[in-house]
Parts: sequence; C-alpha cells; structure tokens
Amino acid sequence: MASSMNIRSIKLTALLILFCVNTWAAAARLISYVTYLGGSYTDTVAGMAVDSTGSAYVAGTTSSPDFPLTSTSLGTPSTNSGRAFVTKFNPSGTAIDFSVCLSASRATAFALDASGNIYLAVQRLANLLSFAVVKLDPTAQSVLYTTAIGGAAESMTVDGAGDIYVAGAAGPGLATTPGAYQTRYPGGQCPSGNGTGPCPNAFITKLSPSGSLAWTTYLGGSGPDDAHAIAVDGAGNVWVAGETVSPNFPTTAGAISRTFHGEVDLGPLRYGDAFAAKLDASGSHLLYSTYLGGSGPDGALGIAIDGTGAVYIAGGTQSTDFPTTSGALATTYSGDNSNQPPSLTGNGFVTKLDTSGHLVYSTFTGLTNGYPTPIAVDAAGQAYVSVVSVASSSLIQRTCAAQSNAGVIVINSTGSAVAATSHIPGAYLALDGKGGLYSAGLTYSLVFFSTPHAFQAEYGGGDSDAFAAKVDFSQPAGPSLGSVLNAASLVPGYGSPFASGAGAVAPGEIVTMFGNGFGSSKPTVNFGQLAATVLYASDCQINAVVPFEVIPGLAIPVTVQSGEQTLGPVKLPVAAAAPGIFAVNGSGTGQAAILNQDTTVNSPSNPAARGSIVSVFMTGAGSLNPPLADGSLGPLSPPFPVPVAGVVIMIGSVNAPITFVGQAPGLIAGATQVNVQVPQNAPVGAAIPIIIYAAFYASQLGQITMALQ
Repeated sequence: MASSMNIRSIKLTALLILFCVNTWAAAARLISYVTYLGGSYTDTVAGMAVDSTGSAYVAGTTSSPDFPLTSTSLGTPSTNSGRAFVTKFNPSGTAIDFSVCLSASRATAFALDASGNIYLAVQRLANLLSFAVVKLDPTAQSVLYTTAIGGAAESMTVDGAGDIYVAGAAGPGLATTPGAYQTRYPGGQCPSGNGTGPCPNAFITKLSPSGSLAWTTYLGGSGPDDAHAIAVDGAGNVWVAGETVSPNFPTTAGAISRTFHGEVDLGPLRYGDAFAAKLDASGSHLLYSTYLGGSGPDGALGIAIDGTGAVYIAGGTQSTDFPTTSGALATTYSGDNSNQPPSLTGNGFVTKLDTSGHLVYSTFTGLTNGYPTPIAVDAAGQAYVSVVSVASSSLIQRTCAAQSNAGVIVINSTGSAVAATSHIPGAYLALDGKGGLYSAGLTYSLVFFSTPHAFQAEYGGGDSDAFAAKVDFSQPAGPSLGSVLNAASLVPGYGSPFASGAGAVAPGEIVTMFGNGFGSSKPTVNFGQLAATVLYASDCQINAVVPFEVIPGLAIPVTVQSGEQTLGPVKLPVAAAAPGIFAVNGSGTGQAAILNQDTTVNSPSNPAARGSIVSVFMTGAGSLNPPLADGSLGPLSPPFPVPVAGVVIMIGSVNAPITFVGQAPGLIAGATQVNVQVPQNAPVGAAIPIIIYAAFYASQLGQITMALQ
C-alpha cells in the first residue's frame, strides 16, 4: 500500500523549489511588445525592417484565408499555395497601419528604403523557376515596378541612393552582365532527386532605383555555393556571406584562409565552409574573399556593417577547430557532435573583419546546439545576434534569467563579453538607433509569446504564425511573465494528446512560473476567477498549484497580481492532464525521483530489481476522486483520492503493472504517487527511460530515467 512507502525523504523534490540562476553577467531588457501575425493556415516570415518613426514592417508568405489584411487590391491569400504579404505595425505594436497580399507570388526576401518604399523578392507561382523584385510605394497600394531576376534571392538590401542588391543561389541559366566579375557558370554536378544536376552557385544582382538591371554576377566554384546574406558599405562596395562546398571558390590575397577545409555529406546534403566576399560597386572586381571554417560543417547566415565599415558575420558551425581569437567571448567549441548528423547547429559564431578583411575578433556564441541567423550592429559596434530563429516550446523560459536559451545576445564591441540579452528570438533583426531592437520570425508556440494589448494576442492557428517584437535595450527590464511550466518536467503541457501545440495546464497541476518583477511580497495568482495556491515566490519565480476547478477543454486567462502591478492576462488551454515526473536534480530530466521497495532513493548506484515495487512521484494527473480542496495536504491513511484520468506507465518501452496511483500521502494536493511493479522483462541499466501517460498525455519523452538491475 502507498501508506507503507516512506515518502518523506522526497517531499522537497515533490515541491520542487528552483532558485534563480543567472549564467551570464548581463541583463535582460524591457519587452515593449510581442505580437502574433497570422491566420488559421501557415504563415512564415521572409524579412523585416523598421523606419524612422519606429514602425516595424514584416514581410513573408501566408496561406491563411483569414490573414489580417487592410486591403485586397493587390491580391488575396490562397490555401492551395502561399502568397507574399507585407504588414506595417504602428510604433507601439498595438495596431497595423496596413497589411497587403501580392497575388501569384511567394516572398523570399525584403527591404525598405529611407523613403518608406517597400521591396520584395518573390518567387512566381506560375513558374517556380521564375523570380522577381517588386517595389511598392510607401502605402503599399501601388506596384512601382516588377523586375525579373535570374536566381532565387535569399537576402536583399537597399543603399542610400535607392539601388537594390539581392543575393542568393542560381543555376547555369543566370543572365550575367558584360564586365561582371564572373560571367560564366562555374559549377559542376550535384545530387538531384534520383540522379545529378547542375550545382547551384551564389549570385549577386544590383538594380537601379528605377528597377533596371545594373549588373549580375556569379560567385562560386565547381561545387554548390549559396549567398545567404548581403550588405553594402558607405562606398557602395557589396559584401556577401554564405556557404560553399567548392574547393576552388575564388579567394584573394590577405584572406583569413584560402584553403578549403573539406566536405561533409549527409545523403544529398553537402556541407563545407562559410565564406565572406567583397565586390566593388560596379560588380566587376573581387576586392576580398575568404573561406571561414574548420573541419566540420560551417555556414555564414547573417552579415552587417558598422559606421566604420567593419563587417560582422554570423553563422553556425560543427567545427571544433573553427577559428577564434584570444580574449573572445567563447574560444572553445561547446557543442555536442556525438551521434549528431552533419548540420550547422553545433555552435553559433560571430566573426568581425576590418575594412580590409583582417580578422578583428572571432568567437563562438557559447550556446550549445544553437546558431545565430541574423545579425545587427549598433553605433557602438555591439553585435546583436539571434541564436534561435523559431519561437517554440524549446524557447520557453526555464530559469529566472533564462540566459541558457536566450533569443538574442548582445556582444560587446571587443567581442569579449555579452553586454545584454533578450529571450525574444527572431529570424530577422533591425535596430532603430534609439535602443530599440525589432525582431520577426516564425512561431508555433500557443502561449506566452504575445504581450497584453498587442495587435494579435493569440495564436492564429494552423502550422505556424509569424510574429513581430520590440525590445527596448535603453530601458531596464520591466515586469513580465515568461512561462508557466509543469513543475516536475519544466516543460509546458500539450494542448491535446496528439498535437504539438504546447502550453496546456491541468486541474491540480503544480506549475512553475518564471518571469521578472513579481515583487518582494507574496503575489496572487489567478486562473480566471480562481485563486491558485502559491507554494513559493521570488521576484523571478512562482510555484503554484492550478485550481482543481478549472475546466478541461477551455482556455483560461492567467494573471499575477503583485502589489499594484498586474501581469497578464495570458490565455492557457486547459487539458485533462499534463503529466510530469519529478527529477532528483530538479531539472526535469535525468534520474527520476523514485523510491525503491526498501524506501531508499533509486539511483545508478542503487538500482531497483526487476519484479520489485517502486514509487514514482509526479504531478499533472488531473482531477481527483474524491476531490481534494485546493492547498490541502493528502491524507495519511486510506482512502486516498485517485486520478479520474487513466494512468499508464512504461519502463523501457515495457508496460508496467500499477499497484497504486493516487494523491501522495501528506503532500500538497496535486502531487501524485504511482506504485509500479518493475516488469521482469524490463531492460536493465543505469538510465532506463520511464514515461507516464495520463488521459493519453505523455510525461517527458525519453528525458527522464530510472536505474534497474
């Protein structure tokens, strides 16, 4: 019986008090707004910008028929294939000034000039091998020109004179211009479908302010090459960055490296080195070009230029020997390449070059299995780097500081330290010169991503939404609610047993809230009109119990009241269950909080025997019968309240017989004890995965273990 099990030794584990840890010597900043942008189908982002008034522009592709539009004169969305869109937000992010959709095209890149004219690089749907640049007037009501280009644009920029520059990848059919640096297709054969085909090569195209072609050139070698990012300096010189698998990619004297570091393949995917190159304003001379990488996959994905002409390159690498400089932020590779396929997600890197291409600093971002995509630079030479481009459940704040999964880090001017952070990510970044950082990207997170009073406070539905955000780095962090997580697993619950949408809570679930500005006094937490039992509170963390009276299947607003400050409301879906198994280290992963049959704590040095009965401790099993009052303790003798939802436990993929499941005796209502007999055919080892299902909702999949002998 449960009452025969000594549970007192893990009472503190069940309550799971996690204290704030700040792993970076840097401060988060004030979140001005975060807004969803999307409808009920798929919405993605291809670029963003900010104008002198602080209005943010987001461009992308939508297939949502209910995408928010202010005009349909240029086109309407289609559920069959995406349509390009551009949306302008007001400076506060509370409304849109305009939002339009272009017919028969998908957006691949975006730019904005100083006069507010809008530029979209698009793929034409009538012919997927046809690409163009479209210029719209500042009201987005009129198309000023459409100019065909020969390659797929991945990045674009505009200079002070209104010239447009695009970069990307193109095949052998690119129409180059006489006198361009590389007029002939230099590529070879690459895997394509079931056979081979021409390798893509990087290309750069310049258009005049009227949309006429100024010049087009290839830039590449015999292997696949791709220009992912482009920028223009004050003299009109064009910098591009990307990745190359060409051993003969053109390089110049004085380069960081003129030697290709090797190819790493994964099926048809081919990885090589990052590159950075500089062309003159006429596109006819290669002024500088270098390989940038090591023995693993490397790729440059973002580029920016500061007021002095220095160049900043951001990307991803799996090279443990990627070139770094003494005194940089992180000179040692911290990724885990064991059992990982080739990719660019080992570590991020940021490399700074002077105007001549000499290395100023080079650093890993120090974030394991994360890599930056965009980069922006302020007037002080600080580099703003997004270390994740997609806002998902993996980005949920899990510590008080949430530095280990920051969305944006700010690297100081010498490249030696992190000056500030923000947990708001973005595939695209822009600065307003007044301390405002604007980001846009893709999200499939249902909760805790929008701010109150934002233009679109709730997820639109479908596969993904776009989002836009502003973080004010000139101001200290204000009160915010970052996440509500299962206190055992430290992950948000699922919205349904078979959907990936995260964020659900369950009746009686012990949750941990992370944020800032909760105050020094004990706050009040409400789920709708129901007050939650608060177990622990600090300025950055609250542990509470979801009231048993919340109704599964409905969304419920959650607020935190601290003194005169109210945070929220933010809406959370309510599920029948949101199971999580407590871990002995409080991280939600690793060794589970389990007592062996002799009441000793299960561990690799103290494994349980097959056939014995062990006690597993969890929360999120849902409603109880008979009910327990919120905030009460479980009875110390039978009858014990049992979960209404069915509970199943798997040990090493083997269904284990449950001898008891119910409220843990003497612990706070919502803490559940599961006594289970270890199957005789269960695998043995120091870390055997264990999963609990409640109402078909699963606990940590493959993340929590027990020891068996």
